[in-house]
Amino acid sequence: MKSSAAQPERIVKYRPEIDGLRSLAVLPVILFHAGFTFFSGGFVGVDIFFVISGYLITSILATEITQGNFSILSFYERRARRILPALFFVIIATLPFALVWMLDSDIQNLGRSIMSVAVFASNLFFWRNTDYFDPAATEQPLLHTWSLAVEEQYYIFFPLFLILAWKLRRTGLTLLLLCITCVSLALAEWAATYHPAVNFYLLPTRAWELLAGSLVAMLMFKPGTEESSRHRYKAALAVIGVCMVLYSILAFDDTTPFPSLYTLVPVVGTCLIILYATPFCLTGKVLSLKPLVGIGLLSYSAYLWHQPVFALYRLSPLQLTAHDAFIFPLLIAAVFALAWVSWKYIEAPFRHKKRMSRARVFTWASTGIVVLLGIGGTLNRAFTPEVDPFATKIQDCTGHDMVGPALICQKIGTGSRLVILFGDSHVLPLINAFNEDPDRTYMFISIPGCPPLVGVERYDGIGNSSNCDKPGQLQAYASQVAHLQPEKIILVGRWTLYMHGWQKKNVLQKRHHLLHLETGETGLTPQQVVAAGLNATVTFFTRSTPASQLFILEQVPDIQMFGHVKTVISSVGDHVPRAAIDTWDQGEMLMLDKETRQGILKVIRTKLYFCNTTTCKIGQGKNTYYLDDNHLSASGSRLLSEPLKMAISD
Repeated sequence: MKSSAAQPERIVKYRPEIDGLRSLAVLPVILFHAGFTFFSGGFVGVDIFFVISGYLITSILATEITQGNFSILSFYERRARRILPALFFVIIATLPFALVWMLDSDIQNLGRSIMSVAVFASNLFFWRNTDYFDPAATEQPLLHTWSLAVEEQYYIFFPLFLILAWKLRRTGLTLLLLCITCVSLALAEWAATYHPAVNFYLLPTRAWELLAGSLVAMLMFKPGTEESSRHRYKAALAVIGVCMVLYSILAFDDTTPFPSLYTLVPVVGTCLIILYATPFCLTGKVLSLKPLVGIGLLSYSAYLWHQPVFALYRLSPLQLTAHDAFIFPLLIAAVFALAWVSWKYIEAPFRHKKRMSRARVFTWASTGIVVLLGIGGTLNRAFTPEVDPFATKIQDCTGHDMVGPALICQKIGTGSRLVILFGDSHVLPLINAFNEDPDRTYMFISIPGCPPLVGVERYDGIGNSSNCDKPGQLQAYASQVAHLQPEKIILVGRWTLYMHGWQKKNVLQKRHHLLHLETGETGLTPQQVVAAGLNATVTFFTRSTPASQLFILEQVPDIQMFGHVKTVISSVGDHVPRAAIDTWDQGEMLMLDKETRQGILKVIRTKLYFCNTTTCKIGQGKNTYYLDDNHLSASGSRLLSEPLKMAISD
């Protein structure tokens, strides 16, 4: 496998060990996303790619500027040849499977992500819409393009910066780059605590990783000379770099703040490898082995393919089988087979100037961007859910002074008797279970991702939630509810999620949405924490609004162990076995039985409207009772009209 096939015109000397280093980056990322727990820090492969990109781009630009033949147009032409053809091809190939297996709301979301990819802003889209470590993110085919957007944004600004700053000469420019790197790193360390989503996805807190590679390039930039040193200390530093990278891959996990000072471990390790892994040392020789170089040459295409392949599998009927231990190795093999095809027949031809002129490259790139924008816009319009309960706004309840950074509120009616449904995102679909009532006002108050429980906090290790991960936040929302002095309060939540975390297949995250008490008490099981929070909530409302009647809604059957409703119905029909659901809900049932015996909090039962003794119904005809694998659809919500009306009746 000759490197010249992939990059026929080289501006800087080819280093096979860099391609070997790419394999050390792409393999952990693929294994991490495949769910192999041994590679819990495999996501650092993206950081390795950032350093390599910074190094190569700066080396190329510095050489061109020194030789006096730098052209911004030529630079963007090379980036277009390198990045866009394979990216566009993978997106188009993903669409037919997505249309078959994804829910309408997810297809709409896919359309929006395609548009963001087309304009090099997918990191902005996923920052606003997706937590990278959320298990649900594993079902998004284009999530991985956030890193491409970061690099593309870097490519827009860095060449212009370098040409303007080149007059500072090598020493001054290196010091300036070092200062900017330190500022970006400091910003990342601060944002890791206070704005983790912004920190993870956006360029300002990721730039220092690319700039670290740029600093390496400036340190190594010696026009007209070649590095041939065999110093043992340099060989030792290269080995240390490999150890640092391997440590981060094996020891970090989804609770490690990222990027932050922790990220220095893989970034500095990668810098040491680039600096000191020469052809004369063990590290350079190992990384230059043909299998590693071959994987490195395919690394970009493999990175593009792996997320769509894994995501579509998790959405397909195949995921209902119990053979993941065999299927995922086959999927990984398929990823590299597809990567070879796209490298051979898409990447390589576009990177040959003799086969593809500059005019044709820009024509193809422009056409591809327009086509993707058209496809994305069409999906966004055509697959808008008929009823979207999550489109409500806080302004719907401004007259009642309901405020909060993440609070969603909607009301129905203007009657004097107030009924409040208070809880997480499962409150909102219940809007479809009620009609206008001349005597009552129904208020649906939701804090997505957070239970309506006083005295608890949600933790995800990296602060995924900003609306219930600090003391007193949930009590502040409950205080607003109590201030309204409602006639009835119905607590709504996905209780099993707070008791167990996720039960999605092939994901590493097991702590998602679990709670702990604000008092800091330890040694409690998640079930005990939820029960303690519920007791504290009952006490709080009993004292603050004693005239209000309190109810708790039993969670509807949680079908996440089977998958999205569309896939399940297409595979096994509109009934699923009840035994698996009851096993998963056992902790919730025990908690509700206890509250029933105490009598203060009345339980509204739901399962009997979905389930018989052996199965639970998840749809009927063309109507599905779920929006995904846990939220009710409009049809499903209407099944609860009877028990909810009975609860609020006199």
